[in-house]
Amino acid sequence: MKCALCIAALVVLLACVAPLEAYRILCVYPSSGRSHVLIGQALLKGLAERGHEVTMVSPFKLSKPVSNYREIVVPKVDLSDMTKDFLQKNSGQSVSMMLNLFQSQIDTAEMLLQDPQFLAIKNEHFDLVIVGYFVADYVLGLGPHFNAPTVILYSAGMTKMTADYIGNPRAVSTVPSMLLGGKEPMGFVKRVINFLVSGFEDVISAVLVYAQTEYYQRYFPSDRYPAYTDVRKNVSLVLLNTHFSQAVPRPYLPNMIEVGGLQIKSKPDPLPADIQEWLDGAEHGAVYFCLGSNLKSADLPPAKLDAILKTFAKLKQRVLWKWESDTIPNAPPNVLSKAWLPQDDVLAHRNVKLFISHGGLGGVAEAKYHGVPVLGIPIFAEQHQNVQTMVEEGIAMLLEYQELDEQSFSRAVNIMLREHRYTERVKEISTRYRDRPQSSMNLACYWIEYVARHRGAPHLHYPGADMNFLQRESLDVIAALLLAGYLVFKVLKLLIKFIFRKLFKSTRKTKQN
Repeated sequence: MKCALCIAALVVLLACVAPLEAYRILCVYPSSGRSHVLIGQALLKGLAERGHEVTMVSPFKLSKPVSNYREIVVPKVDLSDMTKDFLQKNSGQSVSMMLNLFQSQIDTAEMLLQDPQFLAIKNEHFDLVIVGYFVADYVLGLGPHFNAPTVILYSAGMTKMTADYIGNPRAVSTVPSMLLGGKEPMGFVKRVINFLVSGFEDVISAVLVYAQTEYYQRYFPSDRYPAYTDVRKNVSLVLLNTHFSQAVPRPYLPNMIEVGGLQIKSKPDPLPADIQEWLDGAEHGAVYFCLGSNLKSADLPPAKLDAILKTFAKLKQRVLWKWESDTIPNAPPNVLSKAWLPQDDVLAHRNVKLFISHGGLGGVAEAKYHGVPVLGIPIFAEQHQNVQTMVEEGIAMLLEYQELDEQSFSRAVNIMLREHRYTERVKEISTRYRDRPQSSMNLACYWIEYVARHRGAPHLHYPGADMNFLQRESLDVIAALLLAGYLVFKVLKLLIKFIFRKLFKSTRKTKQN
């Protein structure tokens, strides 16, 4: 009897739960940066765990297979020479570097579209297409190709390009550009600078769109596909890998969602045995050194490497270093190096007291989540702004790469390890960063399922996305009102003159009589 009741209760419970519809989801991530693709891989693993059938097309392979997860690994442009120059020639902020980086990502996207493995799936059915955005967005034509809604996944915060996809207001007067960084309220001078920098972003955006139009037309010809400008305005959802606690609060449309920390696991995976033993045995704490997935510590110039090693040799803390070659030459005994390290799991270890980083957004998020202060050594792109924002929050120090020598590096490391204010502050930031009604993964999966469930959710489309600049800023309305006011003024002026003439003429006639 009890068994029958239990079965009946279970049936009722299952009937009350809305069934999850599984979707076929394609993600294309044409980026040469592993750290970018890691965000997409984390999201797709989360979707696969929810029962969806996912396909990831990118230059990077998962470390271990996942159920419901198919991956197609495509070639990419090798950035090793470029990133080596960043470290050895300090060329990370040059205009030529930026142009070369942009072109490399456009070429990587073309490699993806031409790859035979990818071409083999072009006739399959997909319910939704996720485009991992980094510079190259002409692959947005895959949305209409598969007749599926398109979602943008961006590994950073909102930019001019990502705002344009759905027409999200940029709030230039109140929110610093990503190229400036910082969280402090802007005074008049900084607002002027921000206005000019935002104008520079407009120019870069226009150049990128112009440069990619030819590529789009090549792979998505106009006789079968909508125009490039149209597909860029027909994105259903934008997912940003940031969180409002990381930056200045800003206005968002309902289909632009912050999902910062997708790659961070709520429960860390077990560390490899040797790393676990190394960190467990660090009685004075440990320092974690990593320059990300693109930059290689092995490319550091000898003088800077020597300065870093001499500093580490004097520490009582142990050091864990992501080093891409076999061993670090002349490494002191308190330094352990590995070609690959599970960064999120390492930063979760209780003994890690300092993270020495280039300031990539993924590492910044992980440091905040796990409450580890950062010594930032930015090299290129937005890294300087990321570190500067953490400095303003009181959880980091910034050391300019060109100024790195034994004296400056040793001073910065010892201050970070000695002064508890950084650790205390980052614990507060960690609490704020973790305080959410649901995890970033659940939030991202919900909205992706929402868009698929409502076939692109056209009811979320913002009319401003279809307007030009003059219309969106009501400049055409202001011009029309000014013109109307001018015409009314002119008419009234003529009318008043006419009345005065009539009155004076009548008065003169009366006097004459």
